[in-house]
Parts: sequence; structure tokens; C-alpha cells
Amino acid sequence: MMSVTKKTAGIAAVALFTLALLAVLPFFGYVKMPFSGIFTESAESGIFWSIRVPRTLGAFVCGATLALCGMVFQSMFRNDLATPYTLGVSSGAALGAVCAIKLFAWFPTFLPLTQTASFMTALITVLFIYSAGRLKKRFDTGFLLLAGVAVNFICSGLILFIQYLANGSESAMMIHWMMGSFDFTGFSTVLKMLPAFVTMTAVSFFFHRELDLMRIDSDIAATRGVNTDTAGTILLFTVSFAVALVVSQVGPIGFVGMVAPHIAGKIAGKKHLTLAFTSLFVGGALLMLSDAVSRTVIAPSEIPAGVVTSLLGGPFFLFILIKSK
Repeated sequence: MMSVTKKTAGIAAVALFTLALLAVLPFFGYVKMPFSGIFTESAESGIFWSIRVPRTLGAFVCGATLALCGMVFQSMFRNDLATPYTLGVSSGAALGAVCAIKLFAWFPTFLPLTQTASFMTALITVLFIYSAGRLKKRFDTGFLLLAGVAVNFICSGLILFIQYLANGSESAMMIHWMMGSFDFTGFSTVLKMLPAFVTMTAVSFFFHRELDLMRIDSDIAATRGVNTDTAGTILLFTVSFAVALVVSQVGPIGFVGMVAPHIAGKIAGKKHLTLAFTSLFVGGALLMLSDAVSRTVIAPSEIPAGVVTSLLGGPFFLFILIKSK
């Protein structure tokens, strides 16, 4: 049994490590960034405040949000392989994005049609799955899980069909979007993702008792006074809203939402009050490190962050599975 002192020390270490990454990682990149130059009127200062700092903050907000979403879904579905994209949110968002790229590529670039279409189709996908699930007499997580798999296949087929019809430039834009990346400037994208982060943080802590019981068994949760229908519906739509908002801005980023709660569980245990706090920092740290790798390994070019998380997250998750008792 993990001692309280050891657990507290581990959680504090993760939080401090993540905060240190927030402070240090903006200085890493192809262009050397001395500390004395970031407060001057120079090209280096512009790169630091307009690109490096927003990207690092964006990676933290995105990673923390996806980690909390993954934690909630893993507890709701009582499935350690559940991800923030389990209900087809990611594939629905990708379908909206590729449709917008194919149909509205000629629109002015300052109109965020790709992001808007991605967000709307992601929510429509979840509403469709939820409406189908309400045909059952009770909140059935098993049905939702299988329905999400089915919708993923449908959306993936439609995406492939649209890509087949697209020309070379449109196809390249679609592939780039679906890889997921933080190639933005300024803080506007970070601010757009911030409501998802704040909402998921508040909901994760507010429903920590319900998540503890739902993780064990929905029937046990009901006998302890948890309205599983109401709690499940609120959590389902909150996670879906947060994932849709994040994915619409930076594309689908894989593995963080599945791996981060597992790492956090090794450090903080299974109580969701501490697990949520730790998952938040672990997810943010993982994605900040992945973004740092993506923009430095083949600099001045960069690898999409989604590619890095998949390449690093897959083997790491296998290692966790092999080492677990």
C-alpha cells in the first residue's frame, strides 16, 4: 500500500517538474534564446513571446485537458484502454475538418471554418451516440463504448472517401491537420482551449466521489446514492465538449489521454481527488516534452506533435503493461 508521505512527495515532484518545464522549454529550439534577449526589441524576443511561449502553454493546456478527459472515461467505462476519443469525438472532428478543407478551401483564411466545422461535427457525433443510447432504459456505458467504435469506423470510411476525391494540396492539408500539431503563433489558440481546461478541471474535482464509485461498479455507485444517469450524462457531455474544443484547434493528439492517467495512478493512487490533480500535471508535461521534441529533432523543420506522442506513447504504454503486476 502506498504510504501517504510517499504519495504526497510524488505528487509534489510531478507538479514542480511540470512547472519547471513550463519555465524552461520556451528557451529550447532551433534559434538560440539567451535569457537576456527575451526582454529586448529583437527577432529572438519576438520568437520567444509570439511562438515559443504560446506553444508551450498550448501544449500544457491541451495535454492536461486530454489527460483529465481520459481519466474520466476510463472510470466511467471501467476500461483502462478508454481514451478521450472513445465515443468517436476525434473521428467526428476529423470528418468536419476534411469536409471544410474540401468544400471551403477557397474561403478567406481568416475565417476559422476548419475549426468551426470540426467542433460542430464532433458534438453532433456525440449527440447521435447519446440519443441512440437513450433508447436503453438506463445509462449503458457498454452500449456507448460499442457505439463509439461503430461511429469511428463510419467516420473513418467517410474521411478516406473525401481524401480520395481531394486534389494534392487539399489532401496534404487534411493529412497535416489529422496529425495534430502546435504550429500556431500568438495566444489566441491557447485562449480558445482554456475553457475546456477550466471546465474539465472543475468537473473532475467536483465529481471525484462519483468517479471513485463508478470505477468500481455502477450498481454499487447507485446504492451509495449516486444518480448514475445524471452523473454519467454530465460527464459524457463535459468530456465531449472539452475534447471537441481542443481537437478543433490543434487536431487529434493521440496517447496522452490514455497514458497520462496510468502514470498518474502509479504516483497518486486510484482516489480521483488526487488522481485528477496528478493527471493534469502528467498530461501537460508529456505533451510539452513531445512538442519540444517535435520542434527540435529535425530543426528547422518539425514533426507534428501527434506523430511524436504516438511514437513515444505506444512503446511506453507497452512498457507499463509489461511491468504492471
